[in-house]
Amino acid sequence: MGLFTASVIALALVALIVAAGRARELCVLSVRAGQLTVARGRLPPGVLEALADVVRRGNVERATLRVLRDGERARVSATGLDEFTLQRARNVIGIYPLAKLLAA
Repeated sequence: MGLFTASVIALALVALIVAAGRARELCVLSVRAGQLTVARGRLPPGVLEALADVVRRGNVERATLRVLRDGERARVSATGLDEFTLQRARNVIGIYPLAKLLAA
């Protein structure tokens, strides 16, 4: 019985951690074969176009970008991008206030 209880508690903690991380997430963008698509969440069309341009200019074939709420601002974390392209994506997101990104 003790092992079962410990397993249930561990599973509940993992679910809580995942839910807390998702609560901070504004959107998840996926790049496959150079095409940027929204995997989860939403952003204003102008922001998506600007990020698609960043991906296109960086010749990115495969990547995942997460736009997260960080206090009163939004920030970008990514896998599959070089530092230059990631900084350009951060610059695009940094132009827009969090309220505009949330109102998408």
